[in-house]
Amino acid sequence: MQYSQVVGQNEIKQSLISGIEQNKLSHCYLFEGPKDMGKFKLAVTFAQSLFCNNFNQEPCENCNDCIKVSTMNHPDLHILDVEEKTIKREVVDELINDIYKKPYESSRKVFIIKNAHLMTVQAANTFLKTLEEPPKDTIIILLTTNINLLLPTIVSRCQVVKFKNISTKEIQKYLMNNYEVDDAKASLIANYSNGILNKAVNIINDKDEILSKRSEIINVFDKIIKSDEEIIFNLENYFEEQKDNIDAIIEIMMLWIRDITYLKNNLKNLLINKDLIDLLYEHSFLFKKNSGDDIINYLQKVSDYIKSNVNYKLTIDKMLLKIQEEFK
Repeated sequence: MQYSQVVGQNEIKQSLISGIEQNKLSHCYLFEGPKDMGKFKLAVTFAQSLFCNNFNQEPCENCNDCIKVSTMNHPDLHILDVEEKTIKREVVDELINDIYKKPYESSRKVFIIKNAHLMTVQAANTFLKTLEEPPKDTIIILLTTNINLLLPTIVSRCQVVKFKNISTKEIQKYLMNNYEVDDAKASLIANYSNGILNKAVNIINDKDEILSKRSEIINVFDKIIKSDEEIIFNLENYFEEQKDNIDAIIEIMMLWIRDITYLKNNLKNLLINKDLIDLLYEHSFLFKKNSGDDIINYLQKVSDYIKSNVNYKLTIDKMLLKIQEEFK
């Protein structure tokens, strides 16, 4: 695995490389970022770099250590990836036992803990004791989607590495170079990826249905803004059935309103949904304002409210009425 194969995160990659070259390594790193951001891939690349016998900005991939990491067979690389919803104390006890063992082949051991925030309170407190006096031959890499779900005392003993969203241009370039897609499709997928490369790859491989969902949602949106209030009640069953997909639905609506606003302000070159420009023009004529910021912010709040377990049906009804008001 090569750092150059990891798209984006250039500051993080350079920091890790410099740490190895200058022998200024932390005993514990905490990689934080959304799911599918590439945290695990970069953690394994970093581990391979630490084991590599000929490291020079990149792991050589030819030495025995590199080959063993590439095949996930290195005896001093330990990966904790539990299938359960929590990481229990017994699992952490076993992990700590391995941490205090001597390396088998290398001069150090590397432990990668996926979804570290799943540790129970008992497990986290037990793990904390190890972080307070870690073995010098061990480097631990914790992966999490949300740093706030970890004990502050654990976070304070780690070097926190925050992963940032990858730029649309970088994702677009990657898709065009690695998949048979033209500029327009690569741009569309990149804009719907939320800056997450793996999401873009999943979209292109039909593992993420957001683009196929797009047509359905825009059709629903079209009905909402062209009908009277009765449509709200007619759509109740639809939104109830789509409860698990509501984040994607709201995201599609926000991007659609964004494009409507841009079109009203003669910014056609900045559109995301360029392939549906005729319908965008039609909707832009119905939109009352020149800016969609208010309704987009409102939709974001709706998404947050739903995550807070508010009354789902009531929240959706209000959202649909609000959308109608903006277009009538």
